[in-house]
Amino acid sequence: MDDQLSTEQVAWILDRSQESVRDMIRSGEIEGARIPAGFRIPKAEALRLARERIEAEAGRKLSDRQLERVIDELIATNEERRERS
Repeated sequence: MDDQLSTEQVAWILDRSQESVRDMIRSGEIEGARIPAGFRIPKAEALRLARERIEAEAGRKLSDRQLERVIDELIATNEERRERS
């Protein structure tokens, strides 16, 4: 996992749209930084968001290492799908 994630990658983690993620950054729900190409979300924030979602939906607790693995797989799968489209 990179140190910074894009809004698209965080949208995949949250199962939301990129616009929703941008709105959440603007409202302060998600920590993110504005850059010329858009927004970037710190790795620690992505882990927090993934942990909250997994615990709420599946009732499971995962270590940071397990979360990173899940996020890496999710991002890789979605990037492959995007490239095939």
